[in-house]
Amino acid sequence: MFKTENKTVYEALFKQRNVLLDVFMILFSAGFLAVMANIRIPLWPVPVTMQTFGIFFIAFFFGSRKGFLAILAYVLAGLAGFGVFAGYKSGIGALIGPTGGYIAGFIFMALIVGWMIERGYGRTRGSVLLCMLIGEVVLYTFGLAGLWLYLGNVSFAELLMLGFVPFIIGDAVKALGAAALFPYLWKGDEKISQ
Repeated sequence: MFKTENKTVYEALFKQRNVLLDVFMILFSAGFLAVMANIRIPLWPVPVTMQTFGIFFIAFFFGSRKGFLAILAYVLAGLAGFGVFAGYKSGIGALIGPTGGYIAGFIFMALIVGWMIERGYGRTRGSVLLCMLIGEVVLYTFGLAGLWLYLGNVSFAELLMLGFVPFIIGDAVKALGAAALFPYLWKGDEKISQ
């Protein structure tokens, strides 16, 4: 879409990267996502959290590959028993529970949004909103499928009422916040890298 010297903010900010810096930043990002997971409104069966904003920020910052690794590190930390999921939950129960599909969707959301960022999206308000929209479609595809498997015999309308409708306003606010913030991050990044 756009010709850019640096595909991601991470590449622009850290010209001299190495494996240690990559590992540190990926683990730091997993910790950041754990914090975002616990800024929440506790609804049943799926709470409203700031995770989607956190995942978009990570994908925006890193791009697809390192963004994927950061989200994977977050998921593995939760499986290992660290209370990184919403409500400080951890373990396999979080993945086979009502939020499991959403957690799986986080990984694919980071991959796809990161891929878009590497191709020049996310520099303008409109393209930030497009990235958010596509990321949300990916997330809800996995999330609603996982919720349907967990709940069993529910209608599609009931599924939407439990796993999608409560999040519309929050997702819209997060998308508008991202659209306002991320283009300025690119402008600041471009000034730093000159």
